Amino acid sequence: MSKLKQLTNEDLATISDDFGEILEREVSKSISMKELEDLDLDIILNYENEQLDVDVDVGVLFDELSEITQNQISKAIDEAYLKFDSYIDDNYRV
Repeated sequence: MSKLKQLTNEDLATISDDFGEILEREVSKSISMKELEDLDLDIILNYENEQLDVDVDVGVLFDELSEITQNQISKAIDEAYLKFDSYIDDNYRV
């Protein structure tokens, strides 16, 4: 695997926005958006010593009749991280 390029604050803002879009897309693929009342994504990027760490906190408020499980949400988040890794490899590695 190649080295991560030096990231600017603009890069970090773009990465955060793009990861949010990836997360929303994967969640909407896994579950019906009709069953969600609210989806809150909190993405935390930590870039130090040429290392990028990304944590996400997904807050989900389900419709009272929803049968969505936490496992479904976890699988969607895992899939989003896989797609995010590919995104980073394609756009921010030298």
